[in-house]
Amino acid sequence: MSYKGSGGFGIGYRAGGRRDVPLYLQVERRIEDLLLRGRYKAGDRIPPEAELVGSLGVSRVTVRAGLARLAERGVLDRRQGSGTFLIRPPDGARLRSGLEKLETYTVHAERLGVELSSEGLRIEVVGAGPDEVEALEVAQGGPLVRVSRVLLMGGTPAAWMVDFVPENVIGEDRVREHFRPDAMLLDLLVSEGVPVGSSQMSIEAVMIHPEDPIGTKLELEDPSAALSLVQIMYLADGRPVQRSHDTFLPGKLNLHVVRELFEVRKLG
Repeated sequence: MSYKGSGGFGIGYRAGGRRDVPLYLQVERRIEDLLLRGRYKAGDRIPPEAELVGSLGVSRVTVRAGLARLAERGVLDRRQGSGTFLIRPPDGARLRSGLEKLETYTVHAERLGVELSSEGLRIEVVGAGPDEVEALEVAQGGPLVRVSRVLLMGGTPAAWMVDFVPENVIGEDRVREHFRPDAMLLDLLVSEGVPVGSSQMSIEAVMIHPEDPIGTKLELEDPSAALSLVQIMYLADGRPVQRSHDTFLPGKLNLHVVRELFEVRKLG
């Protein structure tokens, strides 16, 4: 039987670390760090004890103690004769979105083994406001289907999400019938055959207070920084088809981008 990630654990553990933290706890945290980076998903087998001993530079007893703690927390399942398997990501798992690819959070959650759901879901027809008029190139007050909800990760609030799509693209009744609380509106558009081809996103750091409308929906008790993401989806022919505004709490989303070098000014 093989396991994911064969060829080295690669977590860079160094013996003789912080003396105030027991060695088995340091090992536990290092293993947890690897799992949080998304290399493993629920159901994957992690490397055997012998490989962890070599990678971490500690004794088998210490490795076993670290793994046992993760098993007690319900993160790992140690099966006699079969190996150790990831049950769920450790607390703190984040969705990961590469800005160079248009993928939904549903896809990222499945890779991580994170359970997504929604609460406070509302699906309604509204008139286009100034932001939607500009983004979707529709008339002021034109009919849009608005989908709003609190995104839950593992049962806890992670983001406030609002999506707009012209009613002539997909009607309210169709959205009500087929929208899944654990999925994104983009998933529905694609499954309905809408030829979405690209998107443009703007990202801003914001502060949310408990008394703010979004703060109330996300059940904040104290002011919190957040990531505000506004995204416009375009059809393959370049026409805008959806506007989304997502506000993520800290520790719930990692963003990364790949940039290609097109031009460089030579010095000298």
